[in-house]
Amino acid sequence: MNRYESMLIFSPVLKEDDLNSENDKVLDLVKSLGGEVIKTDIWGKRSLAYEIDRKREGYYFINYFRIATEKIAELENYYKLNDNILRYNVLRNDEE
Repeated sequence: MNRYESMLIFSPVLKEDDLNSENDKVLDLVKSLGGEVIKTDIWGKRSLAYEIDRKREGYYFINYFRIATEKIAELENYYKLNDNILRYNVLRNDEE
């Protein structure tokens, strides 16, 4: 399994409980795909560099995890289908 980090920008219209619930769904998906969650950094609400879907702000979460490379496509597919996620990225992180 390789180590990855994934930054998620959630819609600013979500409430705090909904934000945590959405991120927990992502972490649960990582676990169900055979991955291991390392930690989550919550950056909170920040201004976006440019407007996305008529929104100028978003809630930033960065998740660190280990998962098999072939499972990344399934994770990204979930991100694409989730309307509460404005933007995302998944980066391989070889640092320990």
